[in-house]
Amino acid sequence: MKYVFVDAFHINHLTSTRFAGDMKDEQKRNEFLLSQNIDPQNLVLTDQIHSNIIKHVTKNEAGKTIDSCDGLFTDDISLNLGVFSADCVPIVMVSTKYQVKAIVHAGWKGLAFGIIENTTEMFAQFGFPPYEIHAYIAPHIRKCCYEVSKDFEKIFGADLLKDNKFDLTGLARNKLKKCGIRRIYEHKLCTKCSKYEDEFLFFSYRRDKTQERLLTVI
Repeated sequence: MKYVFVDAFHINHLTSTRFAGDMKDEQKRNEFLLSQNIDPQNLVLTDQIHSNIIKHVTKNEAGKTIDSCDGLFTDDISLNLGVFSADCVPIVMVSTKYQVKAIVHAGWKGLAFGIIENTTEMFAQFGFPPYEIHAYIAPHIRKCCYEVSKDFEKIFGADLLKDNKFDLTGLARNKLKKCGIRRIYEHKLCTKCSKYEDEFLFFSYRRDKTQERLLTVI
């Protein structure tokens, strides 16, 4: 679809495209959310500081942006949770019977510092072991376009680095698996190079140094 990608998950989640506009713009974001039958006053966002911090939110935080974190978790399934991105990896996680859910903004720093592990632990604290979690890796920059320095080899090892191209997808997938999560789904398109009718489909910081952002929401 031109404006939004939705994956089959039995619970609604989606990622906007560039054609829907800059999701950091409140007016455009609200217009987009309403077009998807999502009440903007029911959405909780995070300010995203490239950390490993995830916070538990309740109905009291509806319509708010939560400071100093890169992940949100709730046991109120009626809430919508969202993160912005323009190459980093948005990850949606939900219990198999849909009692709790989380959303994560995972750049390389968040992945390195353990945001997936921290999110999985949050599920465990609410009584949901890894085998009861679905995880979905939303659109992000793929290995085809993610050039990095050799320093990444020291941090993550050589298996994720080839020809100075780093595999964020593989890193996220491997960390989910190491946490014991087996129901893992992923979007195959790259935010930097994927196109729709000869126009770029997603915002990409690596491509354009843009401050515009996509929105992934559950």
